[in-house]
Amino acid sequence: MKRRDFLSAAGFSLGALGLSQSGLAGLQAALAEPSRRRLALLIGINQYSDRTMADGRGLPLRGCLTDVELQRQLLIHRFGFQPKEISTLTNAQATRLGILSALYDLTQRARAGDTVLVHFSGYGGQAVWGERSVKTWVPVDSYSAQSGQNGVSDIPEAWIKQLLGRLKTKQVFTIVDAGHTDSGVLLSGGYRSRVRPGAPKLGALDLRDKDLLASAQEVFTQVSASQEPAFFPGDLLLAATSGQSVIERQWQDFGAGLFTYGLTQYLWASRLPAPLFVAMRGAQETLLPLLGEQVPYWTTQTTAEHIIYGETDLPSADAVVTALDGRLATLWLGGLPADVVQYSERFSFSATPDGDGPLIVLRSQSGLEGQLKLADNVDWSVGQPLYEAVRVLPKDIDLVVSLDPSMERIERVDATSALAALPYVSSTADSNYPADCLFGPSQVVPDASLPEDASIVRQGYGLFTSTGELILGSLAKQDEAIKMAVNRLTPKLKTMLAMKLLRLIENQASSQLAVRLNLLMVGENDQLVLQRETLRTAAKLSKSRLAAGRQTRSLTFAKSTQVCYEAFNFGSEPLYIMLLTFDARDRIVAFFPPGGDQPYSIESLQAALTLAPGTSMRLPVGQSAWVLDSSKGSVETYLVCGTRPLKTCWQELLSVANGASNQRVTLSDNSMSMVKSLLQDLSHCSDDSEAGNDSYGLNTATWATLGCHYSVAV
Repeated sequence: MKRRDFLSAAGFSLGALGLSQSGLAGLQAALAEPSRRRLALLIGINQYSDRTMADGRGLPLRGCLTDVELQRQLLIHRFGFQPKEISTLTNAQATRLGILSALYDLTQRARAGDTVLVHFSGYGGQAVWGERSVKTWVPVDSYSAQSGQNGVSDIPEAWIKQLLGRLKTKQVFTIVDAGHTDSGVLLSGGYRSRVRPGAPKLGALDLRDKDLLASAQEVFTQVSASQEPAFFPGDLLLAATSGQSVIERQWQDFGAGLFTYGLTQYLWASRLPAPLFVAMRGAQETLLPLLGEQVPYWTTQTTAEHIIYGETDLPSADAVVTALDGRLATLWLGGLPADVVQYSERFSFSATPDGDGPLIVLRSQSGLEGQLKLADNVDWSVGQPLYEAVRVLPKDIDLVVSLDPSMERIERVDATSALAALPYVSSTADSNYPADCLFGPSQVVPDASLPEDASIVRQGYGLFTSTGELILGSLAKQDEAIKMAVNRLTPKLKTMLAMKLLRLIENQASSQLAVRLNLLMVGENDQLVLQRETLRTAAKLSKSRLAAGRQTRSLTFAKSTQVCYEAFNFGSEPLYIMLLTFDARDRIVAFFPPGGDQPYSIESLQAALTLAPGTSMRLPVGQSAWVLDSSKGSVETYLVCGTRPLKTCWQELLSVANGASNQRVTLSDNSMSMVKSLLQDLSHCSDDSEAGNDSYGLNTATWATLGCHYSVAV
C-alpha cells in the first residue's frame, strides 16, 4: 500500500477512534522534512474506564499526562526537538489503533541517523496467549474478558518491538513508565501502581469491525505475538526491574510517574551529553528517598557509552520560559525536585547560572507551571533557561500521616484526635491524599500452619511507608490504646519530619558552591563507591577518582562494612558544615568531631567544623572508619554547607554532646530542633529579604546540601 493511501485511510480510522485531525496533520506535515531529525511519540493515559479492569472497577491514573508534558518540555528546551516533530496521544486519543498507527507512521518517517523516542505512561498488564504469558501496554479502549468481552484488546509488547524494529535508524529510545507486576499491597499517601490487576486471557484480535479499513488491518497483520523479537531495538528504559511494581505519586497540585519525573529532572540538571547508564543511575537516585523498592532498568542494543537522547548543546536549567504574553511569562518548573515545587512558598530565579543580574520572584504557581511579571529591563524569549537563586520554605511544614482504611471508625476518630494534639502533624483518612507515612495496626495470621482463610489478628499499632513497609522500631509487640501508641511514636514522628525538612534543602543541581561528598568503603585499599558534587558551580572541580562504575542497582553494603566520608571545598571561601545520617531505624545521627581533653565551646566546634578553601576533610576524623551496625534497610547521609558559621545548629549539637560515641551523636528527641536550627542558620547565610519571620529563605550562592543513599543488608 502506498504511504499516502495509508495516511488517508488511517486518518478516517483515527478520527473515528479519537485522534485529533490536527495531530494527524502534524504527522503528515512532517513527512516532507529532511532526515537526521529528532522524532518523538509521547503516549499518556489517565482516564481508563471500568471495562479496562479485570474486576470491572476502573481506577484512573493521575500522573500520565504530566509525564507526557515532562518529556515534551525536556525534549524541546533541553534536547532541541522541534515541537512539530513531537506527536502526543493522550487519554481518548491513545486507542489501540491510534497507538499502533502512530508507531507505524514513525517507521515510515524516520531515516538513517534520525533520533526516535517513544514514551508510554499508563497501565501495563500481562495476558495469556496460548500457553505463555505476555507483557502488554493497556490502551484507553482496552477491555478485559471479565467485563463481558471476548479476550482483551491490549497491545502485546511483541507488536511494539516488531514495529520499532522496522525503523531505519539505530538511535531509538523506548521509555516505559508502566508495570507488569501487581504487588498486591494496598498503597496509600497518594501512591498508585501502574499495573492492571489480574492476567485475563488474551483472545484473538477482532478485525471484523468495518471501521478498521485495509490500511489498519495491514498494521495488525504484519505483527504477531508468536514471533516476538528477543529485545527492543535501540535502548529500552524501564521504570522498574522485572518483578517490581511501578509507582506514580500524587502531590497536592499534580501527579507524575516517579521514574519519569526522576529521569527528566536529572536530565534538566546534568552535564550533557550523558551516557545512558549515568542518566539511569541519576534517575534512580531521585527515587531512593521516596521508593527504594523500585529500581529502574535498561537494555541496549548499541554500545554501553550510548548517549541518552542524542547530543545537545542547550544549557541546563531549573525552569524554562514556555510562553510570553506581553510582560507576563509562563514557566515550566520540571527541573526542580517535585517535593520542593510542592512545599516552597516561592522561588527567585536568575537568567544566569552564577546568579548575576536581577532576580525575578515567582509568586503565582499551579502544579508545575508558574507565572511571573517581567520587569521592564528584562528581555526574555521563549526557551529562556532560568536558574534557582532563592528557595523560600515555610516554617509550618508538617508531617502528613494517612490513617489505615482497615481501622474501625472509632479507631480512626481516636487516631485523628491523638495526632491532632501534635502541632507538627496532620492526618487524613483519604488514602489518595499525599502523605508521608501510614498509621495503623499490624495484621498477622497467628499460625502459618492454619488455612489461608484463618482469622487475622492485630498486633499493636505502628507506622508504615505508603507502599506498606513497616517502619522499623515503630510497632509495639502488645496490644495498646491508640493514644498510648501515638505517645510512644511521638519521637519517631519528630524524626521523620526532621528528615522531610532535610530532604527539602538538598540542592546538588542548583547550588553555586563548589562542594563534593565522597563515600568510601574502607579496607586494605579504600574504595570510592559513591560521589556527589554540585553541578552548577563556576569553580572547576578536580577530576574524580570514582571509576566509571555501572552498577544498575542501588548501592548495598553488608552489615559490619566499614565506611567513611570525604568532604571537599573547591571554592575560595571557608565553608561551615554538618554531616547528618538517617539510618535504617529512622534515627538521625550527627557527626561530632573528637574533642581532645577539653570540652568543646562554640568557638572550638566552629574550628573543627570549618572546611577551609581548597581542602578536604575525612569523616570520621583521626580514625579509619565507621562500622555499619544498623538494621537492614536504607541509609541517607547529607553534607550541609553554609558560608557563615552554623552557630544555632552547633549549639543544639553541644546540648547532646554528652551522648557522643565514636564521633556520632544520636539526636532522638532533638532531631527536629536540630534541623530547624540548621535551616535558621542557612537562612541567615542568605540574608534574603523575601523570607519573613514565618519562612526560611535559602540562597543557592550561600548553601549546598548533598545527599547520598545506600542500603544495609543483614
